[in-house]
Amino acid sequence: MSFPINDWQFWVASLAALAGAWFILRPLIPYKRKRKTKRRTSLTVEGKSIGK
Repeated sequence: MSFPINDWQFWVASLAALAGAWFILRPLIPYKRKRKTKRRTSLTVEGKSIGK
């Protein structure tokens, strides 16, 4: 038995399966993200600084 590569339904089903696999496996694939730099802020209550 061979794959029905001449049938359009084969390609539609294959693409749907690949899209579903990508959607499920995407969170598991590690990739580098650009991290945002942390910005320090001072703690205030009603405009008055608390702390140091």
